[in-house]
Amino acid sequence: MVGEGISVGEAWELIRKVLNKIDKNSTNLTHFPHITQNAKWITRVDGDWTGGFWVGLLWLSYKLTDEKRYEKLAYDWLKLLEKRKKDRTPDLGFLFYPSFALGYQITNDAQLKRTALEAANTLTTIFNEKANFIHDEKSTDAGKIGQSAIDFMMNLQLLWWAHEETGEEKYHQIAFKHSTSTIKNLIRKDGSTIHVIDFDLKSGDTIRKKTEQGYSNDSCWSRGQAWAIYGFALAYEATMENSFLETAEKVSAYFVRKLPQDYVPFWDFNDPKIPNTVRDSSAAAIACSGMLTLSEVAKKEEFKETVHKILDSLSKNYWAEKGDGLLKHGCYHKPEKLGVDESLIWGDYYFVEALEKSRRK
Repeated sequence: MVGEGISVGEAWELIRKVLNKIDKNSTNLTHFPHITQNAKWITRVDGDWTGGFWVGLLWLSYKLTDEKRYEKLAYDWLKLLEKRKKDRTPDLGFLFYPSFALGYQITNDAQLKRTALEAANTLTTIFNEKANFIHDEKSTDAGKIGQSAIDFMMNLQLLWWAHEETGEEKYHQIAFKHSTSTIKNLIRKDGSTIHVIDFDLKSGDTIRKKTEQGYSNDSCWSRGQAWAIYGFALAYEATMENSFLETAEKVSAYFVRKLPQDYVPFWDFNDPKIPNTVRDSSAAAIACSGMLTLSEVAKKEEFKETVHKILDSLSKNYWAEKGDGLLKHGCYHKPEKLGVDESLIWGDYYFVEALEKSRRK
């Protein structure tokens, strides 16, 4: 079952269109696609924080078709990404889970596993034990501070996977502590999320909570909400910890309550210009795939209808007939006017991931 409103035939027609675009992009691209400008990919030589999603799309194409050319393409792009495994950035999960870890799951290639584990090891080195957060270091006039974000819940996917593969407790402990600290600091009582927390590196004390990509410090940035949905669904799957399930359900319920009629959210749920503002199709794709995982691991049906309606709407109303990307009407960083009403490589990845998951049901 693919979803209410999408027949099996329509699903395979959509997959065919996905593969046609990926074929075209794989011929034209020499660097990693990031976001589009005027529907054409802006690329990054080193992959920025998003290079793993392009490789992930190639792996999903291989998984959907069994065509070896997609496997070969994925391996070719992996060579360009591998050098990032020592980068001390929270984005290692985004970079190495859809590329090396997913590739290992599909091919059972031990070298891909080794590289993904090296990246996971690097990720453990930027955990602050005072704040219990994986973090970035930021320079301010007063000196260096730590910064964590709701996005980082999704980067934990690499650590949950590493623990499952190796049994090493360090991966589990860090991911668990980060998830618990996120509940305490970045989830509001109503189920909405705060984007960013700055903290003192030595004491772990909170300096401020704010947004960087949302409308305001008190608003709810829809993609951040989607990262929380998926991140806590994965945390529950890895631990069976009730607080993670309760949080996953809470943030999902908030997301669903705030959806407009076509089931694709505006870029920030609290933008006063709604409905005369932009959507973020990538937030819809991430939440859709996350709620599919939540429905499966928690054995609950409450979000399935919404999942099918999101996937239906993305497929029929947000498919980019023109341009390089798969989904139109994504919004990367509205305050900075980056990738506004464009295609976003992560939106494309999670859309195809959700489609592939639904196809298996």
